[in-house]
Amino acid sequence: MKYYSDVTKKFYDTAVECQTAELKEQERLSREKAEKERALAEKKEKEEKIAAERKSRAAELEEARKAMVAAQKKYRDLIEAFTKDYGSYHYTSNSVEDIPTLFSLFDWFNI
Repeated sequence: MKYYSDVTKKFYDTAVECQTAELKEQERLSREKAEKERALAEKKEKEEKIAAERKSRAAELEEARKAMVAAQKKYRDLIEAFTKDYGSYHYTSNSVEDIPTLFSLFDWFNI
């Protein structure tokens, strides 16, 4: 008499062989499921870590941009006050790095 396993989809000569094969198959399936769940959890954790780092760095950039805009406004106001008092303002630059960021195309395009 042959024994058929619904788990392994195979025939076996004895009931013991059938039960043993089913147990091994169930263990293998549970290991695979655990590995997939672990891999999925690791992937999700990695994505959450990247998202948190990106959010943190974006906030840091936003704060730097706000500070830059405030500094440029102060610089513009000081130049305006200076030219109002003395008629003109002259600035000599020897480097692209000396030019304020908003006016530096070289800095914007990383040239």
